Amino acid sequence: MPKLIVTNGDAAVERLKAAHIAGHLLPWQDMLHDGPVPAGEVLDNVSDARADFLSAALGLPLDSVRADFAHRDAQLDVHSAYGEVELWFEHDLYDQLQLIQLLHYFSHEPERMGLHLVQADHYIGVMEAGQIQDLEHHRAPVTAVQIETAREAWDAFTAPTPTTLAAFAMRQHEALPFLAPALRRLLAELPAPRSGLSLTEQRILEHLADGPRKVAHVFAAVHSMDEAQFLADLPFFLRLDGLAFAHEPLIAGLPFQTNECSALAFSPGDGSPAERTYRAYAAAEIRLTKAGVAALKGHFDHACENTVERAMGGFQVMPGAMWRYDRARGELMAPN
Repeated sequence: MPKLIVTNGDAAVERLKAAHIAGHLLPWQDMLHDGPVPAGEVLDNVSDARADFLSAALGLPLDSVRADFAHRDAQLDVHSAYGEVELWFEHDLYDQLQLIQLLHYFSHEPERMGLHLVQADHYIGVMEAGQIQDLEHHRAPVTAVQIETAREAWDAFTAPTPTTLAAFAMRQHEALPFLAPALRRLLAELPAPRSGLSLTEQRILEHLADGPRKVAHVFAAVHSMDEAQFLADLPFFLRLDGLAFAHEPLIAGLPFQTNECSALAFSPGDGSPAERTYRAYAAAEIRLTKAGVAALKGHFDHACENTVERAMGGFQVMPGAMWRYDRARGELMAPN
């Protein structure tokens, strides 16, 4: 019987094809680390919320985004027509959130025979064919412990406060060994105690401390600082927007906001207006403002002064619910 293979995106799909991994390949594309993710068993509810967020954040047509999610979900919903289902996912935050979403989905399915997992500690989208074939040899049936661990993690991620998530992330989970470090990286995107900066925002400002830099260069530098790299260009651009278009900007030099880029509406090299707009954003030279310098020194609280509002999973960071994370101590800090 045919096999369904679910993995993290188009690049991974192309590498699996090049390695002659047989099966129907389904890219599971969603940057779940940004924006609201509702709780519950119904995949359609999650997809609707994600489509609304991604459309608004990235300037994409809502009907098109919803159609993409519906097409994706429909392919998963017929999983019982396949003899086997394989989940191929990496060690980083982007993949680990997708993995627990899928395992949570299967935890409510009455038929889970033939469900297998391939866990990679490297990036599938850049692997050689031989590496992928070797990785296939390490596939293993999904266990009840893995299902239960993922269900617990997803429930914590979609809870209305991050307290359960922080407690979960402090424990090691042998069944899913990459999960706890990935979730701790997610918590590091909460505002810090004094500066109100997330870890990514902190790194952006640090790379501008010696002078102006092009957006593309800052992205490459900040991206490389994560041991398990998860942040693609578009969510990175959203973080730049938050620093540049705040009430008291921390950086200056961006020509427009990310949702004006239509950044997914072109193929690289097609020369379209959308591609030129994207390239103009990436080529912009950005610099610190006085507020940015002060935030780096801990003298300006970006989250408080700029009334930051940010959805992460099931909870909101906002005035009156300003959850923070002390990265030095690894401690979640409840709102005052």
